[in-house]
Amino acid sequence: MAVALAAICIAVTCFAEIARAAPATVVRTGPPAEPGNARRIALTFDDNFRPELSIPLLTYLRENQVRATLFVTAVFVERYPDLTAVMAAGQAEGWFEIGDHSATHPFLTQLAYPDLLAEVGAGGDAYERMTGKQAAPLLRPPYGHVNDRVLMAAGERGLRYVVLWDLDTSDWTGISAETIATRVISGASDGTIVLMHMSAEHTLEAVPIIVVGLRNLGYELVTVGDLLRNGRKFVDVGATTPGAEAIGELVDAGVMNGYDDFFFGPTDAMTRAQVAKVAVLAGGLHTEEPDNLDDPTFVDVRAEYDLSGALLPYPLDYVEEAVAAGLVAGLVREDGSRVFLPDQQITRVQLAQIVARMARELKGYPAVPFEGPAPYLGDVPAHAREDVAMVAHLGIMNGYGNGRFDPYSSAMRGHVAAVIARFLYLPLYQSAEPSPLPEPIDE
Repeated sequence: MAVALAAICIAVTCFAEIARAAPATVVRTGPPAEPGNARRIALTFDDNFRPELSIPLLTYLRENQVRATLFVTAVFVERYPDLTAVMAAGQAEGWFEIGDHSATHPFLTQLAYPDLLAEVGAGGDAYERMTGKQAAPLLRPPYGHVNDRVLMAAGERGLRYVVLWDLDTSDWTGISAETIATRVISGASDGTIVLMHMSAEHTLEAVPIIVVGLRNLGYELVTVGDLLRNGRKFVDVGATTPGAEAIGELVDAGVMNGYDDFFFGPTDAMTRAQVAKVAVLAGGLHTEEPDNLDDPTFVDVRAEYDLSGALLPYPLDYVEEAVAAGLVAGLVREDGSRVFLPDQQITRVQLAQIVARMARELKGYPAVPFEGPAPYLGDVPAHAREDVAMVAHLGIMNGYGNGRFDPYSSAMRGHVAAVIARFLYLPLYQSAEPSPLPEPIDE
């Protein structure tokens, strides 16, 4: 999981480091469903071994469109590749969510911290190596044993939640299928997280009874992630989040990403290279053919490759495409070399300049002349005033209600989404007549 977090192109590196250092949160049950929605319950399964039982169980879940969360142990991911492939197929179809269950299934609370770090996250890492598919930032600690050190290690490894349960079937003890099913159906409530085991002797027989029984009671069968998101695309993007609607639209369009399937980080800063990528994708400028691979424009934006030797389009190709379209510019050093500072946080005024260039270069808008004072220019540097006035005039990017533009503050991910969405809704230029200036609003 930690490797996957670091590899997400749109994620902010400094945020990923902070996320690893923050302790994970313990989850025992999900929140109740939103009013008017069906009650929800999450079936979760540990112990990915005994393919003769696990593969038929997973096949039933896939064929009957049952969403479930599977927690995998690294040694079994590698030992049983056929079982791992079935899990990956179910994940690709949208039914399975994969979480971590450690490397070797030890009592995590009894380990020295270096050994704890080696165990935590190893199941998800092994799964990603074997399948190329990303595991969720979820840890199911073996035996449910957790303490502050386990939470800290999970956070350090990029795992956001330690997932326990509020309904334990004890299926691993060998109890009958009827007993397992009765415990789940009679004990279910809205938001329940059910603990079962793929390898338990009678769970395969119990699951069809459970699925039919819960559905007859009106429950929707969901993953743990579904419970936590509770109808939202990300757990940290709600109705009142700045740019919430735009975030959803841009993620659906493939213009922006979350850090993972759980977090978007709407109040986190973005880097200059990340905004260059977003601008290129929003403008429809990206092509598979790499640009300036052998002669990059900037000395600090060079080609990068994955472990197989394949070229990574981020950041070089996106930055070069943004340069070719006239959307971004760098700095010239005293020795004549050009730098882009790709990892530097982008400021609001830099974002305004990029979006003004997008309006001119991609939608044909001229620089708009103004008579009288334009809004938000009191604290904007002279070189950027025309661009800031332009994006304000077009309603793409505004200042604050007290007349400030706050040019040197970092541009937050939620606000970048809102600004880019407004650009996408901007029609192609048709008239030289300027529109009335918008009233100042708080972003």
